[in-house]
Amino acid sequence: MQHLIQPSFGYSIDAAIPAADHLNLFIELGEHYLTISLCAADKSPLSIETYVLKEGVDVYTLEYILQLEKYSQASYEEVHLIVNTPDVSLVPEKFHKDHLSDSIYQTLHGDLKVSDIHTDHVNQWELALVYGVEKTILHFLKARYPSLQTKHFISLALVSLFRNNLEDLDSFIKIYFSQYYLTVILVKGAQLQFAQSIYFQTTEDAIYQLLNLVDRHHMDLKYLKAQVSGHIDEDSATWKELKKYVLDISLEPTTSIETSTSDSVGSHFFTPHLQVLQCV
Repeated sequence: MQHLIQPSFGYSIDAAIPAADHLNLFIELGEHYLTISLCAADKSPLSIETYVLKEGVDVYTLEYILQLEKYSQASYEEVHLIVNTPDVSLVPEKFHKDHLSDSIYQTLHGDLKVSDIHTDHVNQWELALVYGVEKTILHFLKARYPSLQTKHFISLALVSLFRNNLEDLDSFIKIYFSQYYLTVILVKGAQLQFAQSIYFQTTEDAIYQLLNLVDRHHMDLKYLKAQVSGHIDEDSATWKELKKYVLDISLEPTTSIETSTSDSVGSHFFTPHLQVLQCV
């Protein structure tokens, strides 16, 4: 039977995943994409599927996908929701109080969205990250998986950066591409300057936003090191333009999986999804 909603790309090592023991389920929720990952207890990936959804993610689409045999017949030790939406606020930990999170969110992002407000404490950077999760999606997932744990992509990306890139943090930019959004982390002199998702539609949008960000923080492109991963094609105009402006730039493939030359995407498409799994 052909399912109505198909993943845009994916990776799998085992067709008999529901029979595996000690599985962990990771649901990564972006504005216009949804990634479902199944991992072993040691966080090694068994299956990753990404669905690009032009109209955004709703509870009905999420329910449909999770009812597929691959996911519905497995039992899970842990279930994690990783939120990757742009409405986040970073607050220095010493100034943050948990009871202020609702006020911080509504002041900066308004109350048009019906959201549950969450706070991640990113101890490595002494920051609190405040963000919203759409109530209907969160309540559906909590009803289905009572032990659900929630984190934001940016807080996990900051932990990953701290663990893996400390030697690069004098002048460094990390760029994750997803559908219509760049998630950018900018560090200068080992101090975090920027961590946010930026909307874009065209190559020109993306390049302008990135160059403007670097310029506003008085960073020299000659000395800037850039790592790029996520949903960007090596043959795309965006990647070719980035290489014109940033001399020390590289795609960041994952060492956890291998993709062949016949695959439609490179391993760097999976890197953001895998990195955050290791930091949960």
